[in-house]
Amino acid sequence: MRRPVLASTSFSLLLALAGCAHTPSEKEKRTAEIHYDLAIAAQEQGHVQEALRELQVSLENDPNYPEANNAIGILLHLAFARPSEAIGHYERALKVRPTFSEARTNLANVHLDQGRFDEAIKLYEQVLNDMLYPTPFIAQGNMGWALYKKGETERGVQSLKAAVTTNPGFCLGYRNLGIIYDETGRTDESCRQFTRFRENCPEVAEAYMREGVCRAKLGEAEAAKQAFAVCETKSKPSEQQLKDDCRRLLEKL
Repeated sequence: MRRPVLASTSFSLLLALAGCAHTPSEKEKRTAEIHYDLAIAAQEQGHVQEALRELQVSLENDPNYPEANNAIGILLHLAFARPSEAIGHYERALKVRPTFSEARTNLANVHLDQGRFDEAIKLYEQVLNDMLYPTPFIAQGNMGWALYKKGETERGVQSLKAAVTTNPGFCLGYRNLGIIYDETGRTDESCRQFTRFRENCPEVAEAYMREGVCRAKLGEAEAAKQAFAVCETKSKPSEQQLKDDCRRLLEKL
């Protein structure tokens, strides 16, 4: 399955279309697929507005297209901070395709961000029972974070450890393990996890920043300076605040 493109459309339009009795013809379904593919290509090139237009055409032809609803949910949740609308799209995708574990994971992510940890955990557990789901480490890791935020720290840690064992390149897993150990006063272990974050994700500037802060807490000034310097260098144009923070931290040492 091709990965979903980030795109959005009018939620009210979708509701109106969904209320109609019209069933898309084969031609409309094919048109929806073509424009969805065009949207994927546009998004991969960073042309989000073009992707949006193509996806809107896709949904005009087939409002219940599961991949399109999932993609819109991602954008509404992460880019536009409109979680309620995102939930509606994920639920529509799951109504059409109950085995759509990616959409179920994304729905759980909205609940997680909104602090509805029990609802999120239940959905993650359902996803982890799907033996065909290709990226179970995402649900496993996010469930670990939900358990931690709920107050079940050790269960959360074990879930996150399982996630990075399944996928040693899972950056978010190391990051969240490092945060948990830091917040629970286990600085040495926190630094080890942030080092793994940096080693497995060497192009992620945040990994250097977090490792630098941790090293500074241990009194390892030179290691911290080096980490902050690399963080400043690797920060992307869209990460100006992170770049400034690393420069400021470096100047303090």
